[in-house]
Amino acid sequence: MKTNLIKPLLLLIFISFGCTQNESKFKFVFMTDIHIQSKKNAEEGFLKALKKAEELEPDFILTGGDLIFDALGQNYDSAKVLYDLYNKLSAQTSIPIYNTIGNHEVFGLYKKSGVDESDESFGKKMFKDRIGEGKTYYSFDHKGWHFISLDAIGFTGDRKYYGLIDSLQMNWLDGDLKNVDSETPIVISIHIPLATIYGQMKFGSTYQLPEGAAVTNSKEVLEMFKDHNLKLVLQGHLHIVEEINFDGTSFITGGAVSGSWWNGPRENFEEGFVLVEVFENDFEWEYIDYNWEAVNNN
Repeated sequence: MKTNLIKPLLLLIFISFGCTQNESKFKFVFMTDIHIQSKKNAEEGFLKALKKAEELEPDFILTGGDLIFDALGQNYDSAKVLYDLYNKLSAQTSIPIYNTIGNHEVFGLYKKSGVDESDESFGKKMFKDRIGEGKTYYSFDHKGWHFISLDAIGFTGDRKYYGLIDSLQMNWLDGDLKNVDSETPIVISIHIPLATIYGQMKFGSTYQLPEGAAVTNSKEVLEMFKDHNLKLVLQGHLHIVEEINFDGTSFITGGAVSGSWWNGPRENFEEGFVLVEVFENDFEWEYIDYNWEAVNNN
């Protein structure tokens, strides 16, 4: 009798263990390059993307920057309208949202905006006040994984942007990583890519990327993770989908919710976002096309 009972019990334990290993520990969505605006049905498109995300039941949404279009060359009132619009629309989902800053969130950087550098909202202050809760970079933990949202936007002397993690942020990152166990899986969210092959595939293998297309000190940034378990870097900016796997880290450029700035697909990549399913120490991902059709209007 005992022998007959043990066999089914062992089988039940094996089946239960196998199912547990195949189930995701949690899911999250990465939405980048939303470029919300009052034109081109962008509001409707973003809400449709949020509805699709809700169907997937993620624990949270991580954004990849360029939430609005745009604050770079706008006056205060115009930029404020866009920030308010993004906040109004993103509040229509019950899914928690963690935001990352992109270049289009920078207020008045371009001279055509007419904004003086002495303006109290100039630069990243508007993002800090209206979305970032006083910050442009931060970290948080979720179910055993460590998430880091970085600010990759540097300013040139002639009021243009380029890809940079500045010294203050590097010091902060060093301190943040000191509190993270070496085995803890880490995810970075960043707007301007740390690594991309887009330029090489588009223009040839020896093409040199412009400074606005990738983080200029990416090597130094990545070296800070040499004694840590950096699993995934989620990037935006380029409106394409790509995956680079190098030295145990996956670099995924996550397409764009807006496609080609709400004008249709970009380089044959449809409007969409990334779904990440996390397991104990690994993950799977897929690009989700939420079936948006661009409308040709102003």
